[in-house]
Amino acid sequence: MRYTQVIPPVALLAALSACSQHTQSFNPTPKPTRPGQVVVIAGAPDLNRDPRDGEYALRSSAYGAGGLAVSRDGTIYYRVYHDDDGRVVRLGKDGRIQLNAVGIAADQLLVHGNDLWLLAAKSGMAITKISLADWKQTPIIDWTTQAAAATIDVTGTLGTSISDGAKRELYSEWSGGRIFLRADGTPIIVSGAGRLFEVMGPGRLREWSPPGYAKALSGLTKGKRLRPADAIIDENGQVTLLGRAGLLYIPRTGRARYIRFPSSAAAFPPWSAMITAGHGDVLLLGGTTATQRTPHPTIVRGDGRMEHLSWGAFKWCPGTSGGLSTIASALPGGIVRREDGVILMNDRRCGQIYAFKLPVRLKGSPFED
Repeated sequence: MRYTQVIPPVALLAALSACSQHTQSFNPTPKPTRPGQVVVIAGAPDLNRDPRDGEYALRSSAYGAGGLAVSRDGTIYYRVYHDDDGRVVRLGKDGRIQLNAVGIAADQLLVHGNDLWLLAAKSGMAITKISLADWKQTPIIDWTTQAAAATIDVTGTLGTSISDGAKRELYSEWSGGRIFLRADGTPIIVSGAGRLFEVMGPGRLREWSPPGYAKALSGLTKGKRLRPADAIIDENGQVTLLGRAGLLYIPRTGRARYIRFPSSAAAFPPWSAMITAGHGDVLLLGGTTATQRTPHPTIVRGDGRMEHLSWGAFKWCPGTSGGLSTIASALPGGIVRREDGVILMNDRRCGQIYAFKLPVRLKGSPFED
């Protein structure tokens, strides 16, 4: 015989509540599903402790000095503060983190094949290559002191070694440098002054001067430093460098050219990151500080036209509630695009990493000169 169980109202309410909580359970691997949507994939800003190996990225600290990279299989790498040394996080597809010790305090990361490249360029320069298979670390350049110049072989564009005096002058240029991968896979260093150097191997650099680059650099900087903030390469192999005064373009074939920002751009903080947006367009991000909070996301067309995008007012560490205003308000430490087209960006101000999709059409109001 079967009996009908009578459930009291309080018990029924508890059961319904439990069911509701189950449907709202924690999702460790959120993904943007529509254009313009922003989701947080790592970082709990309210945590006041070091991240722990094996915990979920969304429930650990993602504060760090910058740097973000993604491999072809979608694995994400970023640096976090941990004790005095720092760690590089490997964020797997299950949403959990793996902490890995590194030998340098990197502020830039990039993945090439099965290797992770780290660059530290705050005082001098250090480059380390790490095998993603076994985390074996290979020091490539250690030019963190003036005396270290004696251990580095630097050749000029004609293939001859530069003088010791020239190397001493070069040391001061490393601070604020950037690293990117050329279309042929060669790592390229951009010095603070804008000079380009191919990384030829451990302790070996060779200056690179693409056709028209020296003239374009001079035209953009007008005798000042380039002060590179970011460097990217598009689907056609064209390199774009983001400087304080404008953009430098280095096509895979042909001559380099530049676009100067209008004088009105000097009224607000400089952009600090960029990402390709298709059709030769580049999206500029950053440009906010704690005191100057008006977002200035900007699209630079391939022909040089600039348009200010209206993505909303400044949002102070809004998590997922701000939409694209979250991206416009961030202090980017790195920005990359995954194979599926989703863009990843870490926010140094808020200690979070975002994943988002751009709107299908990016259209804004023209910049005034």
